[in-house]
Amino acid sequence: MGKIRRSVIFFMTLSLVSCLMFANAFASEAPDDDSALAGLNMPAKAFFDINIGASPETYAASMEKLALYLDVIGQTYDSLMSQGADPDIIVVFRGAAVTLVTENASEQVKVLIAALAKKQIKFEACNVATTLTGTPNTAILPQVKVVGNTFVSAIGYQSAGYRYIIIQ
Repeated sequence: MGKIRRSVIFFMTLSLVSCLMFANAFASEAPDDDSALAGLNMPAKAFFDINIGASPETYAASMEKLALYLDVIGQTYDSLMSQGADPDIIVVFRGAAVTLVTENASEQVKVLIAALAKKQIKFEACNVATTLTGTPNTAILPQVKVVGNTFVSAIGYQSAGYRYIIIQ
């Protein structure tokens, strides 16, 4: 009986040690973006073009989608900062997305935009879109600057080295 017991204890100990070794091997550092950021010219310029469709039927779902993307943009900013990059981010709203950044926006969207603006992320809304959707420019959130045409913004910012990221 003692020999069997010692064998069981030995195999249990061996199993535990093996598990700890494998756990240590898999518990490496958190994923990073070293390859993508190698040789990055500073600052890390990004231009997020948000064109989320919104209608009376989809307004609530579109608002949730916008909140999700704003949160991810914030995470992107934080990730760039933590990895030594210097983010310079501009977020533009065009099309029906301008209706999502008004005084009627969800509290979550308002809080996210305010927090991102404090990180020096800039926001623009397209006047062409506000006109087409019947959205008064005065209803746009105060952190969001209404510009003439965000297509012109896209041309200008891309010419200045901003990387274009479209969100639909």
